[in-house]
Amino acid sequence: MEDKRQEEEMEIDLLMLVQDVWKGVKKFWFLAVLLALAGAAFMYLRSSRGYVPIYQSEATFTVMTSTSDGQEGSAGYNFYYDTTTAGQLGTTFPYILGSELLTDAICADMGTEYVNGSISANVIQNSNMVTMAVVSASPEDARAVLESAMKVYPDVARFVLGNIQFNIIDPPSLPKEPYNIPSYTRQTAKGALAGVAAGCLFILLYAFFKRTVRKTEELDAVTSLKCISSLPEVRRRARQRGKKEISILDERGMSGYREGIRSLYIRIAREMEKKEAKVLLITSTTAGEGKSTVARNLAYAMAETGQRVLLLDGDLRKKKDRKEAVGQEDYGLGHVLEGVCRTKQALKKEEESGIYHMPAGESRKRPGSLLASDTMEKLMRELRGCMDYIIVDAPPCELFEDAFVLERYADTAVFVVRYDYVQRYRVLECVTSLSESGSSLLGYVFSGVPVREAGYGYYGYYGYGNYGGYHRYGRYGYGYGEEKGGRRGKRDRNIGQEV
Repeated sequence: MEDKRQEEEMEIDLLMLVQDVWKGVKKFWFLAVLLALAGAAFMYLRSSRGYVPIYQSEATFTVMTSTSDGQEGSAGYNFYYDTTTAGQLGTTFPYILGSELLTDAICADMGTEYVNGSISANVIQNSNMVTMAVVSASPEDARAVLESAMKVYPDVARFVLGNIQFNIIDPPSLPKEPYNIPSYTRQTAKGALAGVAAGCLFILLYAFFKRTVRKTEELDAVTSLKCISSLPEVRRRARQRGKKEISILDERGMSGYREGIRSLYIRIAREMEKKEAKVLLITSTTAGEGKSTVARNLAYAMAETGQRVLLLDGDLRKKKDRKEAVGQEDYGLGHVLEGVCRTKQALKKEEESGIYHMPAGESRKRPGSLLASDTMEKLMRELRGCMDYIIVDAPPCELFEDAFVLERYADTAVFVVRYDYVQRYRVLECVTSLSESGSSLLGYVFSGVPVREAGYGYYGYYGYGNYGGYHRYGRYGYGYGEEKGGRRGKRDRNIGQEV
């Protein structure tokens, strides 16, 4: 049974690896193209700029040996073909051609200080036929060196092979064109293939080391933090034209996301009621995980029940592009902490949603000291006295300590994890740091989950078809089931009071 379970896990991991490779291809295909172009350009430039024309002169001849020892007074030489000598010739050619004795003999014959060329020879097997070649940057030198080598070689090799004689078959010729003309097309293709291979290797490494969170079980196995909601992915085509943010106030489409947010509010409200908590901090590992979207829509859901809700933007490091509901002066949390304005001037009420919003304002150089100041503590006490709920939209906790500073003012916290976005170890490090700092974490929200990944029962989890009593009766003061004609059900203003 255990082996079968391990096989299933291995199959799932392999399937995820294939999916990651495909995602890597879709994400980094341009990188492979760029590397292919760069490789092709590099090889072309290397072939064209580094090209030095080399000329080759060849000659073919046969080698004859003699029985005479060549001593003075001999009547002559009787040259003949000998297979033993031919075999020795093939063995000794490389050594003699590379010897200083032959080089000095050629220099003396040509009257030069060095040999401007490289000499090679090839003996046809089981014969006395030899092809000698000289390569040089000069065609004239190639032929001259070859002629000189054929002239002095018999005297140099006499001590090894005895008396030999060359019978010319093809005399040395003057080369008309280089023998090493490069194939630019082939070199360019090699560079392009190398670039594509490098791009594919990068994609494979990306897929292998990605290790992002794609299942709640992956976090459940390494942390005690529980998943309190999974929010579906909302594609842009489902959003209202002209709107950048996802909002549950938009009644067109996004029904799964709306019900997911409202289901999340039910769970959070239940836990906060038990703890008599008012301030909820929402953070994530890094930017782009949907933390601010979850915080804003959760505030909308709370305000729908008649609660007095404040959305506090705790990110003093960057200015938001979000348009404020009211107020001509752009006051925010930073201005309040610096004493530039009063709390009332920084609060803005959104007429459509009914929530109060305090933006962060302009970015500050030292936000940590402002957030840890006594002024911030007094502000939070003041806000607690006039609000039913305060949702603190904290910065991501991976890079900065701001979230840990804001955590001291919160009664509880929720962590947002985006599907297939951040590596598991990074999430674990942030969750562990929050837990060690004393934060009371309710759990984590799994955001941006594709509907196809959720599988059967996904809608039931959100209460898309059934809340198990909550959807119809609204235990915490709202009935989200809509009547015919588009009217909402009766909403109770007091949380915890059943209708």
